Amino acid sequence: MKLGRSEVQSWLDAVAPGIGFVRLAQLSGLPRLRLTQQVGRGSVAPSTITAIARGLDLDPLDELTRFQEFASITTSTPAPNEIAAFIPTAGLLQGTVHRLNSETVNETELGEESYDHLALHWFDCADDGNLRAHIQQTLGVAQPTLWKMLRSRLREDVALEIAQYASFPLASALVVSGVLTGAEAGWDPECRSHWLNTVPLGQLLAESEKRLREVGKQVRSLETFENHLG
Repeated sequence: MKLGRSEVQSWLDAVAPGIGFVRLAQLSGLPRLRLTQQVGRGSVAPSTITAIARGLDLDPLDELTRFQEFASITTSTPAPNEIAAFIPTAGLLQGTVHRLNSETVNETELGEESYDHLALHWFDCADDGNLRAHIQQTLGVAQPTLWKMLRSRLREDVALEIAQYASFPLASALVVSGVLTGAEAGWDPECRSHWLNTVPLGQLLAESEKRLREVGKQVRSLETFENHLG
């Protein structure tokens, strides 16, 4: 989901008048070559816009919504039926142990909201059994391509389509695709720990059971591979 040269250049003229690409790259922490190539080719990633906004001390979501493709996105907090996806497995399991011991879960124990399997877990929260077919029909993304995205980086347009399909906040899609942080999306700083402390225990145990099955499958695959190597 790329932004065109003319619209990005107009935005840069408004927010960074007189600032060249070398300085913008320094401020945003982006490689200069990547920045100049993206703008020059008219293929600018949304994450480039938010990186520049951060470097200029501007609100990343406010700046992103200047572009038509993102104009409808507002700050939000994760929906109750997606928030578990934003908790890494180790944090989720630790939180479950706290609940079983009638202890309070603290946000600092949960780990980062962005982690390796976030996109896959988030997709599973949204999937009613028909989501893969919907993505293929709506966006033309073949299932093998989607499978790869869910295990690497989820493209912004795919993430937004998933959010719309599942009635999740659109800002969540940009957190999953790495364009925004949770704080930039408007999340309450304690929203994940609040969910863990208040969700029905049976629901939490069911989520933890799914994660344990996933980890068990990964461990068994790794052990089989290591045994094969001798």
